[in-house]
Amino acid sequence: MNRLTVSKLIALSVGLICIFSAYYYNKSATYQISGPIYGTYWQLVSTEYIPDSLKQSIEFELARIDLIASNYIESSELSRINAAPIDKEITISSDMYSLLSYAEKLHKITDGFYDITIGSLVIQEGFGPATTMSQNTIPVSLERFDLISNRSIIKKDNFQFDLSSIAKGYAVDSIAKLLIDSNRNNFLIDIGGEIIVNGSKHGAPWIIGIQNPLITQNQSITEIMRTDFLAVATSGEYRNKKINDAGDVISHSFTPINERSILDQSYSVTVASEESSMNADAWATALNVLGPEKGIILANDHGVAVMYIMAKENIKIKSKSWNYSD
Repeated sequence: MNRLTVSKLIALSVGLICIFSAYYYNKSATYQISGPIYGTYWQLVSTEYIPDSLKQSIEFELARIDLIASNYIESSELSRINAAPIDKEITISSDMYSLLSYAEKLHKITDGFYDITIGSLVIQEGFGPATTMSQNTIPVSLERFDLISNRSIIKKDNFQFDLSSIAKGYAVDSIAKLLIDSNRNNFLIDIGGEIIVNGSKHGAPWIIGIQNPLITQNQSITEIMRTDFLAVATSGEYRNKKINDAGDVISHSFTPINERSILDQSYSVTVASEESSMNADAWATALNVLGPEKGIILANDHGVAVMYIMAKENIKIKSKSWNYSD
């Protein structure tokens, strides 16, 4: 065998090794993109390549929803509604209708424990933007609002909407739909802890870690392993809280019934939904406010999959529909 033939065989072998290496790398690789949004982060992990054009579409959609549901942006649709006078018909977008109609449905199911009209109460306690709050607003609405159609509402009280308990979940749903419509079917999308997984990670399940409520750093106490669609949302007071002038701990969640910060801050609440992230997000807040005793009863009545993790000995309390972890 002459030198030229040997050189060609070596080159062919190297080329084949490179091809097989690239093949097996692509079979195990994931693509990750991320950025800031809504005062937190967003992150996408996918087994399929995400081109710049799709990333731009994701960023555009996130910004579009911010201009609908943010109470930090004075020009947002939500800020416009909050500034509108009572007893006046206000035109709304289809996105806003979806958010308000689902939130009002959950308000009725929870006998008022879930309430998106407590925006001024949230702001007064230091968890929202005072610059966007209208004057002479009330902390909680009794008269509430009328959904005239899927295009307009009438406020019956001078309250402020706060959609922070549902808007991130809505955005996660929107990005998941965008990805599926773009034929990207295997992904994990996370916006500030509101998560959807879909498909698989090269045939293996996606793994979602549930935070230990006793630890301020990121440390999971249990995991959800899932292939196919699942939305997961966690609520709790173990991070987002303040100390007032009297030395009292004020959490970011409030009980509308007594207009006070919830007192029991000893647990986290994780909701899993096979329907949507908006459902999981809103229900996690509602069940956090209700607490484990009332919350489990309501979750069982409505088929909601919820797991409370109690800070004391990390005891897990699960609803009948919960079958997603140990």
